[in-house]
Amino acid sequence: MPLLSMHHQHHVGATVFILAGEIDLACAPGLHHFITEARRRPEDHLIFDMAGVTFMDSMGLRVLLDAFVLAERHGAAVHLTALHGSPARLLAITGLDQHFQLHSSTGIALATVAGAAAAAPHLRAPEGGAAETAPDRLPDQGPGPAVSG
Repeated sequence: MPLLSMHHQHHVGATVFILAGEIDLACAPGLHHFITEARRRPEDHLIFDMAGVTFMDSMGLRVLLDAFVLAERHGAAVHLTALHGSPARLLAITGLDQHFQLHSSTGIALATVAGAAAAAPHLRAPEGGAAETAPDRLPDQGPGPAVSG
């Protein structure tokens, strides 16, 4: 039985990742790959529904930071929703909670993304049959250094 369940949903301007279980060294590469493959456009916001996440170690944090760097490079943000327990503590201890947009629910995060798109219509992707560009990839840097804390 996998320790991490991963699903995604596409919305206008955002991809929502629904995660449940533990995000650790064992599943971090799979999550990294899942995020890379599920993204449609580099400028889409990434929303991680963390309600079902019970544990996250430094490697899980690394995957979220890689997603943050990629999103920021394209003018988007990473939103974490329903963060609680040890994952919330890890982000608070490291101070990295200041880099992510935190929300109590995925619905609120989606409303925030929709509000940002309405406020900056020139940043919205064209509607209809426009060809999509190939999304950038998350950096493939292997396990990398562990974040202490």
